[in-house]
Amino acid sequence: MGMSWLFGSNNAPRAPVIVALLVLVNALVLRVIDPPALIRFRDLAFDAYQRVKPRIPEPDMPVRIVDIDEASLAEYGQWPWPRTVVAELINKLAAAGTAVVAFDVVFAEPDRSSLRILAKNLPEEMRDSDMRRMMEALPDNDEVLSEAMTQMPVVTGFGFDSKAQTGAPRRLWGVAHNAGETDAKALPRLIDEFIPQQSGKVRTIRILEQSAKGNGSVTTEVEGSIVRHVPMLFRLAGQRDEDLYPALSIESLRVVQEASTYVVQWSGAQKMRSFGAHTGIGSIRVGKISVDTDAHGRVVLYDSGHSDGRYVSAKDVMKGTVPPGKLDGNIVFVGTSAVGLKDLRNTPIEDSVPGVEVHAQLVEQMLTGVFLERPDYADGAEFVYLLAIGLAFVLLLPRLSASSMALVAVAFIGIGVVIPWVAFAQARLLFDPIYPPVTLAAIYISGSALAFMRAERDRKEIRGAFSLYLPKDQVEAIARNPKLLELGGEMREITVMFTDVRGFTQISEQFDPHGLTRFMNRFLTPMTDLIMGRRGTIDKYMGDAIMAFWNAPLPVEDHPMRASEAALDMQAKLLTLNEEWRAEAEAAGNKHIQVNIGIGLNTGEATVGNFGSEQRLTYSCLGDEVNLASRLEGQCKTYGVPIIIGDNTAKQIPTFATLEIDLVMVKGKSEPERIHALIGNANVAQQPEFVTLVDRQSAFLVFYRTGGFAEALEAIDDCVAAATALGWKQTYYEMMRVRVDGLIDESPPDWTGVYVAKEK
Repeated sequence: MGMSWLFGSNNAPRAPVIVALLVLVNALVLRVIDPPALIRFRDLAFDAYQRVKPRIPEPDMPVRIVDIDEASLAEYGQWPWPRTVVAELINKLAAAGTAVVAFDVVFAEPDRSSLRILAKNLPEEMRDSDMRRMMEALPDNDEVLSEAMTQMPVVTGFGFDSKAQTGAPRRLWGVAHNAGETDAKALPRLIDEFIPQQSGKVRTIRILEQSAKGNGSVTTEVEGSIVRHVPMLFRLAGQRDEDLYPALSIESLRVVQEASTYVVQWSGAQKMRSFGAHTGIGSIRVGKISVDTDAHGRVVLYDSGHSDGRYVSAKDVMKGTVPPGKLDGNIVFVGTSAVGLKDLRNTPIEDSVPGVEVHAQLVEQMLTGVFLERPDYADGAEFVYLLAIGLAFVLLLPRLSASSMALVAVAFIGIGVVIPWVAFAQARLLFDPIYPPVTLAAIYISGSALAFMRAERDRKEIRGAFSLYLPKDQVEAIARNPKLLELGGEMREITVMFTDVRGFTQISEQFDPHGLTRFMNRFLTPMTDLIMGRRGTIDKYMGDAIMAFWNAPLPVEDHPMRASEAALDMQAKLLTLNEEWRAEAEAAGNKHIQVNIGIGLNTGEATVGNFGSEQRLTYSCLGDEVNLASRLEGQCKTYGVPIIIGDNTAKQIPTFATLEIDLVMVKGKSEPERIHALIGNANVAQQPEFVTLVDRQSAFLVFYRTGGFAEALEAIDDCVAAATALGWKQTYYEMMRVRVDGLIDESPPDWTGVYVAKEK
């Protein structure tokens, strides 16, 4: 049975489907659980969206930041400043027409620089002095600041610290809940489930809280190091669930509108959106402004990046050098960008942004109604999309080809990436662009990997079955396309080679069977390597002969040239082999018999394909041009040259050193063939000696073919001299000398210059 249960039959490959389905099921389960790691990946994707398309703030937004910057610290000393200086800052802001001042600062302790406090620490001898009485009579710094706060709307701040257990911050607002038909008894459960709770708090001292018109949380990050979601409402441990506390940003909006109440719109109040389900908070209304939030009452920060236009130096406010109208009617946040005060935050777009800028950006979003929203239905929509497309992947995987499935995968993965981006760019909606596409990619890769493994298994079986019978290239072609095993062929131009060892019978007589086998292996192996190295296909071995061809089964560019190069390489290799065999024979005290081979090449149209029967196939070539190549190899012995090529081959290798040697009527042909000797490559063709040989050979052939046999005989001597100068070893001219002598003695009356071959 083996692995058949997993891979199945050829028509039902189970493994890719099973593995893809398992990947899908596990991905769906993981998506339902939605662990923190997946949430972080989504957040990183949404961060990337904001970097590509940040929020563009509207011009002249009535939101400013009075910055306690390095220049201000250099002018008025290190922080914390005396509360009298802060009071003066408030008075300056009031004079500039500021609508609300919100402190991104927690005044958690009394001002130690107050003269009343300093009077208590005077030396013993000064405790009954006029100076002490004068110091105690002066107003306390906190009282001065409290008095300044009563002159204009001020929002103080409180923070959260799990180790701090000060009293509850002062509540200056009411909270109403709109939960539709939700039972009043269920409301505390919803508050407990969806509104974040903090265990400890650090509040502004009571005297300052009493003078402020508002009080909000300065905390911007409760989830991690990057500020992405800022809660607008908090619960405090030890307080009643309905006693909710606002963020500094939304509290400043309440104060500037002189509103008294926050109205929490729960999802149950919009039945068409929630379908009766209670999925958390939908929005928070304060005054005339509706703030879109997520289910937990958090606003998603749509970051615009740092903007110098929001900032005014506290030094400029104190010196009165702020341009007129810059602060008039503005909500002003007082905070710091000084590095030493450590009020820096990371946002989706930038690192080390002053925390006060987060509050300012949130107010800008609330004033303009520009919010990023992850709809209640987002999780469900992503789950359904993943389920539907994942099942489509699983079903299509065994039915489509690899290329078609790849296109489908790219299309659906692309949709999973593009649609969330369009939703963000056009509607500011947040849909996960990571998990669905990654899951689909995992399904495709896992299924395709199994399908590939299965295909490779099949190809391995094919290679093992046919590697001993077919050429390597053809085995690979069949492994890629088993349909090639079908009987049939195609017409294609190929270059065919036939080789044969001259005098093989005499050579074989000097060996025993083992020695003859070794000799043939030593001969055939390098010759085969040279043919295949030039991308030739070995058709068959016929004793000492080799049949090969080029441009099938795979296309081979410039196949006549590659075949010619292989033929020249084979003749060169034979010289080396003869030297080795000569040395071995002499060492053994035997006579060395020179091994020579004849090579015939021809290029032309032939039928190539699988021939044979249903029981046994062979990939080969058939046709007149193939037969001609065989005849040309046979004529090597007749003409006394190592390599003879047909006219078609010679025409396609014009740069090679080829020499026309005759017009011959070979066996089985009704038309004469112009044959050429292949002497060398392009380097040989450029030698002056070869050029001379070509000229003299042309003159010889003219005499020979026109019946000028006496002149032809004389021309042979010139040709021999040129061949000798070139170094071309042949017996061609000796053979032609004998033939021309015979023609002189018996000149045929119908001479056409065509020689009729007497042998194959």
